Amino acid sequence: MSAQPKAEATEAVDDAWDELNAALREYAPPCDGDALFTADRVSAEDRARCTSICGRCLVSDLCDAAATAAKVTSGFWAGHHYSEKGRK
Repeated sequence: MSAQPKAEATEAVDDAWDELNAALREYAPPCDGDALFTADRVSAEDRARCTSICGRCLVSDLCDAAATAAKVTSGFWAGHHYSEKGRK
């Protein structure tokens, strides 16, 4: 099996994180410092609140790209809750 696909995947993750981090140097997202976005368990009401906050975020698209590329398994990213069971 070739190491090429793994190297390309790692590069995609790095690129997505770099783009998000560059944007965050210029912009503090509305989720900044809100522990709800890193909580292990959230209620339906909490998910709705997070989704609403993400809906007005200027870097939501970059956040989504980083979460997707990194295959995150926890937290709330760009309007989606991630857990070991997947994206909701």
